[in-house]
Amino acid sequence: MILLLIVLSVLGFAVLNVFAKNKLQTGLSLVLGLVFVASVVALMANLTYHFGMEKETTAKTTPLVSSADNENFDLLLYQPLGDGTEKIYLYKTDADQEEPKQTGTDKVTNVVETGADSAQLETKTTRWVYKSDLSRFLFGIADNDGQYVSRTNTFSLPDSWEVLSVDQAKKLASLAKEQADTIKTQGQAYVQEKMQAALMADPTMDEAAQKAKIAELTEAYQKEAMAKLLEEAKK
Repeated sequence: MILLLIVLSVLGFAVLNVFAKNKLQTGLSLVLGLVFVASVVALMANLTYHFGMEKETTAKTTPLVSSADNENFDLLLYQPLGDGTEKIYLYKTDADQEEPKQTGTDKVTNVVETGADSAQLETKTTRWVYKSDLSRFLFGIADNDGQYVSRTNTFSLPDSWEVLSVDQAKKLASLAKEQADTIKTQGQAYVQEKMQAALMADPTMDEAAQKAKIAELTEAYQKEAMAKLLEEAKK
């Protein structure tokens, strides 16, 4: 509509200036000239400074599942870019999802927060939208309604989750594979030693209690062993 207004004001101004025979016609031509100038200024202000528009932010929250298969803890993966200050996060929102989704790089801010009750991703997207139907009617031809401004991704994770780079995750998997036999042997020795101490402390422990104790000790050792591998993978 604003372009039509510009064209009509130019034509009207030209015609009235050519054929103007009285003050009324001259005055009207001046008004049309002002309309032309105001329309051009308004259009440029819309294109350059988003005149007639405002920023609108929408939020979406999605549950997360581990980005990679690991029996001992859930993972959120990232890929560092350049000098490492910028990162692309790789995440999954469904256990059946084959490949992780990734965050963008165009005016995107990623935040990782821990201590949450459950893993989730909150995405806040900001866009330019028209303040009113009149603004949309006047400047809609610019096709900038809903123009992207920025996005903030906030990953809220329980303390049990780990955040690793893709290379660190690969290193962790490699270390776990290489040391699998050693961890198994040392784990058996650890459980046996602890069970002997437990039986000495409580000789009346029945079979069910022994099995539960063995399971508890095995889990504790596996967590300890994986924590050491994780620390090494992060180096």
